[in-house]
Amino acid sequence: MGKILVTASHGTDDPNRATLAFLAAKAAKENGDEVTVFLMNDAVMLAKKGVAEHIQGVGLAPFPELLEVLQILEVPLLVCKPCAEARGIAKEDLVEGASFAGMYDLTKLARESSVLSF
Repeated sequence: MGKILVTASHGTDDPNRATLAFLAAKAAKENGDEVTVFLMNDAVMLAKKGVAEHIQGVGLAPFPELLEVLQILEVPLLVCKPCAEARGIAKEDLVEGASFAGMYDLTKLARESSVLSF
């Protein structure tokens, strides 16, 4: 199968877009693709412990369940470090399976992958 990079830039500010990004990642992984999720801008909040349970898109699957499935499927959640630091998020604040990354990592993944952006 292929290599998919899902980029998300919306979090608590737009629960629908946040949820759709994770739904796309889940679907790609279940289709057999190698998947990475890169969170930037306000989407970095999705990787902060305690935030997921407050996200619910209209008519969409519960966000906390999607996050849990991605963690079980071991889909990497890369979190833009400068975006997280600007929002007061430290390494110890990240959910399981999330780690900091930078724009170098994003561009390298984008070169190697099909990109879905939310």
